[in-house]
Amino acid sequence: MLKKIILFLLVVIYLIAALLGYQIGWSNFQYDELRLLQFPLAICALLILIFTKKTEYSIFTQITFFLIGVLTAIEITTYSIFQFQELWSTIALLSIFSALIYELRNTKSIEHGLALIIVSAFIPCLFICVSIINFILYKQWFDWQFNSGTIRIYDSVIVPIFFFLIFLKNKNYPYINYFYTVAIFFFALAWFFDGARSALLAVATGLLVFFIYSQENRKLILQSCIYIFLAFLIYKTTIYFADKNTMTVMRMGTSMRAEIWKFVFEQWKEKPWSGVGGGYLSKIQYKYAHHMHNLYLRLIFEWGIVGCIFLVWMIYQIVRLFIDKNVLPIAKAGVVAVLVDAMFSGSMVYPASQMACILFLAFAFSQMKLAVNLAPNTMITRILISLWGALFLYITITYLGQDLTCWGCTSYVGRMAPNFWFYGGTEHLVSTTQLP
Repeated sequence: MLKKIILFLLVVIYLIAALLGYQIGWSNFQYDELRLLQFPLAICALLILIFTKKTEYSIFTQITFFLIGVLTAIEITTYSIFQFQELWSTIALLSIFSALIYELRNTKSIEHGLALIIVSAFIPCLFICVSIINFILYKQWFDWQFNSGTIRIYDSVIVPIFFFLIFLKNKNYPYINYFYTVAIFFFALAWFFDGARSALLAVATGLLVFFIYSQENRKLILQSCIYIFLAFLIYKTTIYFADKNTMTVMRMGTSMRAEIWKFVFEQWKEKPWSGVGGGYLSKIQYKYAHHMHNLYLRLIFEWGIVGCIFLVWMIYQIVRLFIDKNVLPIAKAGVVAVLVDAMFSGSMVYPASQMACILFLAFAFSQMKLAVNLAPNTMITRILISLWGALFLYITITYLGQDLTCWGCTSYVGRMAPNFWFYGGTEHLVSTTQLP
């Protein structure tokens, strides 16, 4: 049993460590360490995909990634370190995603692992009560999350976890009736106090889709909305008594999102075929952010035709997911939430939120009926996976080897605006003894 879901268990441990702020000391910053820990997860995933006899991709998927591979090979000599970082991350995430689909398709015993993730996400929320009391008494707000870095990391992590919670509620998981109400309330409270507009919009959209697709769950959805509204009342009451308006979800601006998108669009127009290059904002140390806060525009503007091909493949897979009657309504709703959040946040940039989203996407896609146009011979699939795996190892050894072997090192270049590394402008981690 454990052999069948070893990657799933590793991802569960990874997310629990991220949510509870645990570090093994591989890097000085937890954010950087979580990035480094994606390497063993990716290696495990690649081994599963290569040596699993039943691993098969559709002909469309094989053609798509063969074409992307050819175009990447043509342009790879022009890549900067930031583009190699992005490519490394993409291969790692896709490998983990594919292997998780295979594992979850062959087992249904994942509820305990999901429950542990949900509890780990809930525990930090309890400390928001301490921050609220301090805010009212002393007009000071303290971050209450256990994970390091920007609060937006946690906000995006709990978006898919929110829908895992509803999944366990539908499965009548033991004691879930006592826990569900409190967890929904505290998750919503976290989003309100963090001013997480993207996460709230994503959850609201996901609940709307769930309401449309699942008539038997409409009462549960309305109850959940009541708990969210109660959290909103607590949030507004706290703000009122503290006489503060610094933490509000009622902001009318775009938080510089529109300015970033416009800037990169103007650069992209000069080379639409190849794009401006992965990690472009990190490379130029852009003053507002080190990533675009929009997965889809990032694919188009930074990666050009390669990103467009990948985006078309993504859209095709999402359409297949939604027309497949085998997929649970809560899975479709959660996928919508993940896609919406990726439109305005760094959910597919920050390592912890990447893994949470990938786990949920794999959970949803594992329920799909296998495509009828799967290649009859798995040898082509194995060769394709092996080639991409070889590229992953080449990038690891050539460009990230010094980062993986540098124990207790840290990122340091530029502002604490996370992208691939915690300091988004960092090319490589360095020992803390080398810092100026």
